[in-house]
Amino acid sequence: MKADLTRNTFDPFQHFARVLMQQGRVQLDADWNEQASILLHYVRTLAADLIGPQGGPTGASFGFAITPFGAPGATPVANDFRIALGRYYVDGILCEADSEPVGFVVQPNNANQIRVDQWTLDGMPFQKNQWVEVFDDVQLPNVQQAFNPTVAQISAVDKLTLTLLGAPAFNTPSAPKVRRVITYLTQPDYPQPDALAAGASLVYLDVWERLISYVEDDAIREVALGGPDTAARSKVVWQVKAVPGQQVDPAKGGSPCDNFTPTDKSLLAKLLGSNRGRLKAMAKQTTASANPCIIPPNAAYRGPENQLYRVEIHRAGGVWDTTENGKAGAATFKWSRENGSVVFPIVSILTGNGSTTVTLETLGRDDRLGLAEGEWVEIQDDVSVLQNRAEPLLQVQAIDRTNMTVTLSGTTVSKVGQGPHPLLRRWDQQEGDPADGELQLANDGAALIEESASKWLQLEDGVQIQFEPPDTKESPPNQYRTGDYWLIPARTATGDVEWPTEMGQDSQGNPVIVHRSKPPDGVRHHYAPLAVISVGPGGVIAVEAPDCRKQFPPSAKS
Repeated sequence: MKADLTRNTFDPFQHFARVLMQQGRVQLDADWNEQASILLHYVRTLAADLIGPQGGPTGASFGFAITPFGAPGATPVANDFRIALGRYYVDGILCEADSEPVGFVVQPNNANQIRVDQWTLDGMPFQKNQWVEVFDDVQLPNVQQAFNPTVAQISAVDKLTLTLLGAPAFNTPSAPKVRRVITYLTQPDYPQPDALAAGASLVYLDVWERLISYVEDDAIREVALGGPDTAARSKVVWQVKAVPGQQVDPAKGGSPCDNFTPTDKSLLAKLLGSNRGRLKAMAKQTTASANPCIIPPNAAYRGPENQLYRVEIHRAGGVWDTTENGKAGAATFKWSRENGSVVFPIVSILTGNGSTTVTLETLGRDDRLGLAEGEWVEIQDDVSVLQNRAEPLLQVQAIDRTNMTVTLSGTTVSKVGQGPHPLLRRWDQQEGDPADGELQLANDGAALIEESASKWLQLEDGVQIQFEPPDTKESPPNQYRTGDYWLIPARTATGDVEWPTEMGQDSQGNPVIVHRSKPPDGVRHHYAPLAVISVGPGGVIAVEAPDCRKQFPPSAKS
């Protein structure tokens, strides 16, 4: 979570039941956030215990069915499939596929035209070629629907009037409504998904949490207070994805997903593997030690303020082999002393002549949270974040404070920054002398990952980190994943960083305190299979029966 936090104190292994505020005490964001995490952990654990790893409620709310779709009597839509509205739980996390229904009236002179009550649907305006579902939302007992729910396509838009292809005979409905159809290509939190491959594919849910600040949703700010940045939000993101492969021996029984083998043999390792890298952090030793893991009594963090350092994987892949040729494709990381929370909303962006010029909404409220020449920044928008893309970082060349423009060296490899909610995010790594443990930067502007059991990489002010190599030669090499991160609180009161430790032994067998290596603090992804599909000639979609969703009945019965 790239928010301006003091630290993240929630630890499920402490088994805390709640946070108790005391009178006359200082209020900290970490306490409030821990209370929310305790309750959320309880609710999701309870849901997972009752439901299982995944499942949905029996009945109309059983969501995320995968089906071909199209106008009645027409050829199904090619290379796309429908995602049914409803609810589904993955590891206790509620996933909701929903769409806001709006009322309409049928135009008297054209049975294929309807006039809707409002122009936006799910926050988006109606557009030509969109797929919608029309239905009679009857809520009264013993009153039948005037027509069956029907998928139709918008062929023309004229203010509040929509012309539909494939609309049914409405037959004086009681409560006609229209809502958006969610499909693989139009799902709300996965823009521009990969094209479906010919042949068989496993369709699955990828569920994770995304931090939303005022930059991504300006409605968070309270205008009555003058619009200051206050609290952020955490959003559950669900993404329906597809991976090609083949079914193996369907005669074994079970669901088609049980007998599916991905073409990419390393897929499960990439999604669920434990070899995503481990990290240690400590304050720099001011005296030499026979054991580089031992904490000396005079370790020191020299920063002037308390900070929450964030170390985040930028480019995915394997570790750098320390050769010059190996830099291009090696995994990299970036770091921030402010947990990556220093961002600047982008008003406009212009690329040309090997540089990028961005006009910003603000240059920050002070020097500590502002920009300076030579710093590295990342251009992001909703599309790049939801696709988890690692665009090259760009370096600040010049700042025009009068016109609020920043000139950056280099350009990105895509149209990032032109999607919804573009922003500039500051990172704080700088290149230094590798002989002193300082960072070496790759061609993407991020720092190269060096794995070592003895060498520490220097961030700043005595904060240093170490990427731990695999335990043995037989262990698989670490594969770092874009977006994985570690949080390192640094405190001036102790002159040290807060990091878990354990008892160890020095070379003479004496007990000493050593730093532990940790897997990433996040981002935590949760997965659930939905169905196996096949893409035939012309992009025609077929869904293998039965699908792979699990159902649970209601506990209350009449």
